[in-house]
Amino acid sequence: MKKSVLLVLILLLIAACQPTTQTKEQQQISFRSGSEGLRISFMENLPPPRLFDNEDFNAVIQIENRGAADVGAPGDKIYLSGFDPSIIAGVSTFGMQIPPLRGKDPVTQQGDVDTVFFKGMVALLKDRGITQLPIKLLTTACYSYETLASPQVCIDPTPFSPSLKQKVCTAQNVASGTQGAPVAVTSVEVLPSPGSTKFKIHVSNVGGGRVFRYGMSALSKCSPFTEGLSFNELDYVEVQDVIVSGVSIKNTCRAMDQNNVPLRGGQGVFYCEFNRLRGSSAYLTPLIIKLRYGYETSLLKNVDIFSSS
Repeated sequence: MKKSVLLVLILLLIAACQPTTQTKEQQQISFRSGSEGLRISFMENLPPPRLFDNEDFNAVIQIENRGAADVGAPGDKIYLSGFDPSIIAGVSTFGMQIPPLRGKDPVTQQGDVDTVFFKGMVALLKDRGITQLPIKLLTTACYSYETLASPQVCIDPTPFSPSLKQKVCTAQNVASGTQGAPVAVTSVEVLPSPGSTKFKIHVSNVGGGRVFRYGMSALSKCSPFTEGLSFNELDYVEVQDVIVSGVSIKNTCRAMDQNNVPLRGGQGVFYCEFNRLRGSSAYLTPLIIKLRYGYETSLLKNVDIFSSS
């Protein structure tokens, strides 16, 4: 009995020590998951929570790419605002270019990290007759991002056939989860009919920031130093392509505004159709959905400025 227990313990120990490996499919799912694009944070004590007016103003923002797309293209910028420019002077209103940051990949499972530096000068508070001034620093990251979803869907040329032949799949709705981006294809409703398959594709803003139209025009208006984004620029996601069995079906998609899906309450829907069905056998295939958009992520920090005299 004791020998049997000892043997079981040895086998469990060996199993526990075996390295675990992921298949290529598991790696793809793993790195294309999560609901973030860029994550921004103030480096510790830069600036400190208490600052005297005889000290330099230095702010360092850490930028981490938590998603699966790359950033750092022209127009991708980070801004620092929320303060009186006559009290903290020298901080550029043009923002700082976000450095090139690669997204997560199947090997490293993590994206790049870098920092951006802001420097300014603090005016003497005694000249204004005050001894303490609380301020709120607002950091705003404005960037372009992409979402790639590829849920498996069932294509059945004869969904209502009375034939008793065995099929590898039946058309049904698919939940997609997240794809390593702040905008996600959350689910796909599959609507089969003889000779064609329709898709009702659900899109959601899952990142906690603001979505706006893709392109330099809207991207430049994301800056807190401009007039801001208009109502017809906010909450739009561009459908770059939809592909089934190697065939683009983007030209069949509807419920869009110039290839852009409007989001209402952070959610939107559009419809596409695949009508190049061949043969009579059902099969599983990826429904590849490519989206692109502008995204805004922001962060607040409280700082108290004290008079040095």
